Amino acid sequence: MKLDLLAALNEARSAKRRTCLVRFLNTHQESLVVDGVVRVGPALDAQVLEAVAAAHRQDRSGSVETPDGPAFLQVFNPPLRLVVVGAVHIAQALVPMATLAGYAVTVLDPRRGFATEARFP
Repeated sequence: MKLDLLAALNEARSAKRRTCLVRFLNTHQESLVVDGVVRVGPALDAQVLEAVAAAHRQDRSGSVETPDGPAFLQVFNPPLRLVVVGAVHIAQALVPMATLAGYAVTVLDPRRGFATEARFP
């Protein structure tokens, strides 16, 4: 992987953008698609961009046949968001598990005594 492509990929992932790395298996070319637009690498035809959009919707990486031969689509979607309403004892167990599973967790509770840094680090 070229350094400019790696830098663009890391930047897009840090910004929590929908990103897909397209690797053409026959030619070893790579393109980076961020929010449906090719940012780095050669331009992609409509069929490949449609496959990228489908991969984003399914949140699943996989291979696809293109006019240029087989390609592998590696999807990097932002984490799913979980909003927990009520900072009670069940939330104290749920929040660490959801965080460990990769969710972006937000706890909502207007009661100052419940939604504290001590209970939810």
